Amino acid sequence: MIDAGKIIKLRTGLLAEISDIAAAAWPEECCGLLIADAESPEVILRFVAARNVAIDRQKTFEIDPHVLIATHRSVRQRGEAIIGCYHSHPNGDCQPSKTDLSRAEEAGFLWLIFATGKNGVDEWKLYRRMPERADDTAPRYFKTCDIAEA
Repeated sequence: MIDAGKIIKLRTGLLAEISDIAAAAWPEECCGLLIADAESPEVILRFVAARNVAIDRQKTFEIDPHVLIATHRSVRQRGEAIIGCYHSHPNGDCQPSKTDLSRAEEAGFLWLIFATGKNGVDEWKLYRRMPERADDTAPRYFKTCDIAEA
């Protein structure tokens, strides 16, 4: 897991590549996985695009389970880790939805969200799913991450 205060670095060009995928998927949501070296989880090196297999792809996403399983196997063999996911919101809002929050099971996992519209990507933000308190008094939540290109 990545320390909460660390700046997340993305390989140069990675945001542009995923932005192109998000823009092309509109008016549906795109989705995929964010991959880092297991020893440097704060640096996103690559991504794996996945088919959105959700029933209503205009309102939600579900990563193709075949891609998810294959990626888990691949990253283990390569000394990498799946540290997050990305998806788009075709409604033009890059804030995490209630559905995103309800599905964000793993504390520390990164969520890169692209706001898309008919003219392409309007903006994007990276979020970290923060840990809940042990006493369950605090609800699950996301925190915006600082990003730099590596």
